[in-house]
Amino acid sequence: MIVSALAIVFAISNQSLDRLWAFIEFGSGVFALLLLSFSVLWGVAAADRLLLDPNHRLIAQAVHRGSAVGGLGFLGLHIWSKITLGSTTWQAAAVPGLDGAQPILIGLGTVAGYLFVAVTVTGAVRGAFARKGQSRLWRALHMTAYLAWGASLIHGLRAGRAVVDWVDWGYAVALTGVTVALMMRLAPGRNAADKRKKEQ
Repeated sequence: MIVSALAIVFAISNQSLDRLWAFIEFGSGVFALLLLSFSVLWGVAAADRLLLDPNHRLIAQAVHRGSAVGGLGFLGLHIWSKITLGSTTWQAAAVPGLDGAQPILIGLGTVAGYLFVAVTVTGAVRGAFARKGQSRLWRALHMTAYLAWGASLIHGLRAGRAVVDWVDWGYAVALTGVTVALMMRLAPGRNAADKRKKEQ
């Protein structure tokens, strides 16, 4: 009787562990992309001087940074789980193009990971670019987040297993949000209005 009860408990917990591992392997990449998309959106919002006052911009910057750190945490979990569960090797995760099954798609994920880390580092050391003439360099380096985001979107949609509906919806919302935010940010006349508000 006790052995049967223990066997049932073990079977249930083993199934739960299997489900947890499956979720970590699959869901960590999805959550990384969604949080990094959220970070991109809040980064665009934090740069807006037309609609946001300085206090709101500080809040937007905090959300931008926090979601970037959370996204990188899930990215690390995603990479670790893929290597640990044998979906890829550490060499393929470290060097783009080395994956035997999907060198381009997995390589895009690797490139995106490196770019997101570089963007986060440039964000953390922004003060080092405070000298005259270096803010453009910082901006150019930090804007590689858009390249990283695009590469990670393709990687997420095409590499690995078939995407389930909630993931498709999440990616569609992320794509729509970032596209709308960028269109608003790059709209003609927006920068001129931004400069006028800065001068006031």
